[in-house]
Amino acid sequence: MSDRVKSILLYAVAAPLFFLFSLVAGAYWTFPYDHVRDFIVQEAERGGAVHLEIGSLEPSWVTGVELENVRVSSVPEGSEEPTVMEIPHAEARVSLLALMGGTTELSYGAELPGNGVVNGTFAQNPETTHIQANLDHVRLAGIGPLASAIGLPIAGTAEGTIDLTIGAEAVNTEGTVEITIDDLSIGDGETPLEIEGLGAGLTLERMQLGRLQFRMESERGNGTIETLHASGEHAELWGTGSIRLATPFERSTVDMLFRIQFSDAYKTSSPRMEGLFALLEVNPQVRPARTPAGGFQWRVTGSMGGRIRMLPQGRAPMPEAD
Repeated sequence: MSDRVKSILLYAVAAPLFFLFSLVAGAYWTFPYDHVRDFIVQEAERGGAVHLEIGSLEPSWVTGVELENVRVSSVPEGSEEPTVMEIPHAEARVSLLALMGGTTELSYGAELPGNGVVNGTFAQNPETTHIQANLDHVRLAGIGPLASAIGLPIAGTAEGTIDLTIGAEAVNTEGTVEITIDDLSIGDGETPLEIEGLGAGLTLERMQLGRLQFRMESERGNGTIETLHASGEHAELWGTGSIRLATPFERSTVDMLFRIQFSDAYKTSSPRMEGLFALLEVNPQVRPARTPAGGFQWRVTGSMGGRIRMLPQGRAPMPEAD
């Protein structure tokens, strides 16, 4: 092969490749990422329930983006105070191979306040939504929606994994959730816990619960709580029952028994707590929640997108605690 033929072949191959590289590089560096950020905010706020702020959105290689200073806030039903979730840094990347197969798949990572990290994958198609997440040193005090869901300030450090496939039909939902929370505490001595029948609710001093272990396994749509237990300086708690996951998440439901046994040290930790427990002994709304061992037990039922009710059921059997 002559040098002239070699030169022609080299040019014939190199020129299109250079053109393609220039096209991709140009599109990559000149893509209107500010407009992408505005579009994401607009879509997130479409229902009016969530307010989203993104400090900056920048490209990360070809199929990814990096986000800085993300702030998500919402006002829960029946509340005037917004719940806030702040994410200092996050990144996400789209799988082009999965996209060609009809599935939107993202790998993601997020740095949370207090140096916590969450990373994993999210995949969705018309039939299923798959969520895989690894939690590493996640500080619960920085997760506003969690405190809002519980009804009291909460602190502790979470580790664990989530691996769930949620089907469009509930029967196709399966997977596991396994989480450990160290140094768990609930309450702050100021925020009342609203319990049906108790008017303004109960204001509890800070309660140290030690290590909490939670494991749920979902099969054919029914998520069974296999482990929910904590034992600390101020109380011991147990839980059993089920969480039925659905799409959208607001349609998910919970039906579980929750028991708590307070220590004498906690009951006498302050004059307010002494008075509170004396009132609980005679309160007709709370008396049905008393267990034979002197604890308190409620059945927690309702939907994630609606009302969660706590009904006193002190006599219901709970083998995990008895």
